[in-house]
Amino acid sequence: MTTPQSGILPLASSHAYFVLLRRRLGRRIDAKSRECLANLQARLAAQDCLGVVAFGADAFGDVFDGPRPAELRAFPRIPGAVHAAPASDADVLIHLRGEHQDRLFDLADACVDALSGWLEPVENVAAFRRAEGRDLTGFVDGTENPDADERPTVALVADGDWAGGSYIHTQRYVHRLDTWQKLPVKQQEAVMGRTKADDEELDDEEKPATAHISRVVIEENGEELAILRHSLPYGTPGGERGLYFASYCHTPVIFEKMLARMISPTSDGRVDHLLNYTRAVSGGAFFAPSREKLAMLG
Repeated sequence: MTTPQSGILPLASSHAYFVLLRRRLGRRIDAKSRECLANLQARLAAQDCLGVVAFGADAFGDVFDGPRPAELRAFPRIPGAVHAAPASDADVLIHLRGEHQDRLFDLADACVDALSGWLEPVENVAAFRRAEGRDLTGFVDGTENPDADERPTVALVADGDWAGGSYIHTQRYVHRLDTWQKLPVKQQEAVMGRTKADDEELDDEEKPATAHISRVVIEENGEELAILRHSLPYGTPGGERGLYFASYCHTPVIFEKMLARMISPTSDGRVDHLLNYTRAVSGGAFFAPSREKLAMLG
């Protein structure tokens, strides 16, 4: 019996912290770091928060002995990409979420301090949920998320040594909101592939092949490929604003296929026109082991 980390399956929270960290040159994981990782889920529960810690391919062997998750690999580099999808120099992800931003800040701060002998932060973003789950573009984000009873099948590795774990991909997008907001609503809807007010998918004859929905909704053998999204908007008034994308899945293949259809001309020669109004500035690929695997680190 394996138990997924607390931040994976529950429905959306109001606040989140995303922290990417990399290994310090010449440093190896120390006792304080191991204790932090092993006790993180208990500390989260005590503060009524949720969270995940996950490890990239290069750092995984520092933490766990023996065979690693079968599909763990670096963030994909897509041949022929028209739009950028940069990979960050990041080895560990901490994704904390809940209803109390102050508690999340204190927990994130304590984690970064406890891991400082081994890791240093390279990206630290506070994100928030807007009304109806809308992104700063004004459109609902995560409409295609699986229902509660489907989430374990979509997000979790089902069997083997790493059962209960999940493959995670993150990207931080910076929106060009000034340009976006000048578009008429009908044109925004054509870019997204959904209506803005009612969040209804456009009919096939109205939905361009370049619409965001057209690129990321993929059917194979009559079934739609699914990931579990925990993306949230972030930013400051008058400053940089965007979306922090985070997906959880039982395999990295589905995210890789979606990203390829967004940024590189595939069989239909199209790319995602939403990327004319937002750009990725970071990217990471990680694996979140089960709670039982983390507990073994203590």
